[in-house]
Amino acid sequence: MKEKHIQILKDLGYNLNHEDMTNNYWKKRGAEALAITTQDRDVYGCLDHTVGEGVKIFDIEGTEYLDVTGGVAVRSFGLRYKPYLEFEESIHDVVKELPGMDFDAIPQTLLAERVAGVTPGDHKKRVVFTTSGGRAVEGCMKSAMDLTGKRRFVSFRPAFHGRTGYALAMTSSNAKHKSGFPQGVDVIRVFYPYCYRCPYNTNVEDCSLECVEALRYALQVEGDDIAAIVMEPISGEGGLLVPPAKAVQGIYELTREIDTCFMSDEVQAGMGRTGKWCAIENYGVVPDYISMGKGIGGGYPMGASIGPSPMFTGASRHSETFSAEPKMSLLSLWIFKHMEDGDFLKKNAENGAYLLKRFNELKDKHEVIGDARGIGLMAGIELVKDKKSKEKATKLRNSVVKNAVQKQKLWVLGCGQNVVRFIPSYVITREELDDAVDRLDKAISACK
Repeated sequence: MKEKHIQILKDLGYNLNHEDMTNNYWKKRGAEALAITTQDRDVYGCLDHTVGEGVKIFDIEGTEYLDVTGGVAVRSFGLRYKPYLEFEESIHDVVKELPGMDFDAIPQTLLAERVAGVTPGDHKKRVVFTTSGGRAVEGCMKSAMDLTGKRRFVSFRPAFHGRTGYALAMTSSNAKHKSGFPQGVDVIRVFYPYCYRCPYNTNVEDCSLECVEALRYALQVEGDDIAAIVMEPISGEGGLLVPPAKAVQGIYELTREIDTCFMSDEVQAGMGRTGKWCAIENYGVVPDYISMGKGIGGGYPMGASIGPSPMFTGASRHSETFSAEPKMSLLSLWIFKHMEDGDFLKKNAENGAYLLKRFNELKDKHEVIGDARGIGLMAGIELVKDKKSKEKATKLRNSVVKNAVQKQKLWVLGCGQNVVRFIPSYVITREELDDAVDRLDKAISACK
């Protein structure tokens, strides 16, 4: 960290020196001040907030890493993307906070129109903005309950929709997320379509949609008074599972049979990551509700709940203090336009296909890679003890991630119990994808 940035901290009242700029010092200090959440300080160092470019990220000691996490799918254009910074500078004097739920402002209205326009379906939509993906999920859930008069939901196992309130009730990707917390709403839960480990012992080629029939049976015996069936088009935190189109279509058709709503949680998979504005478009269905987050804010905290008009039965049924503040709305509008101008949907689809090809090459090389899957720039490999038994290799996955970060300088995340995932920023090049896969290859070779 440069002296000028240390001086900023000194000017704020902190007596810091270059000697304090070590990973161990700041990890210890962070552990003493911050609540336990999702940090893994045994793997990751303390990031330097003053440097970084594109998919290059640095820790406080100056170590450079190749980042394939994209801020957990948040930074669409990577770190300090020059065109983005230039636009942000041009609006630095815009009022940063206006209570958008209480009063109208032009940027929020234009962004709502933009979001409604790019999401699937030509039906009349309404948009509610919020500050996170989990809140966006809850906004959709509240709307579905308000409009249908029903109070129960269908979710899947695994699934991740957030860690608060109603969203937590829908989540089931890790027992640590919800163990001991009360259930916010009544949820019927069935298996997510997970073809590599089909719980019904079928395969994609000859399956008779047992997963859909299992849901049908659950509704028959538990009741079909459902406000919405909520589904991730790709199960991200649950293990980067990609369902077959016929399963998604079958589940969607079932919502029509029981006269309920279909909600697509696009928080991680949406915003163009798969080559479509919404990942659900890969399956040819039009959801009633869509929750968006992460990439829509371009690094700022933003989420969006999109649903049928009017979304709520009356005023004051839903509101938040912060709602697509003017500066954030303008930045989000810039992101939409830049993605179109730069043809990033096509690039993401093509680079994602290339990445999956490289992952399949790794699968052929390593006995411990049981499956490679993904759509666009959302892809992963599932680690197993051997391909025949398919026994999950959780310890191996953890060792691979640690080696990748600390030895290969690949800033990467796991998901599910035994999956390594790539969700990089959209500016990543083919050369950088090759570099990232090669580093992952070395990590696997070192750990297996």
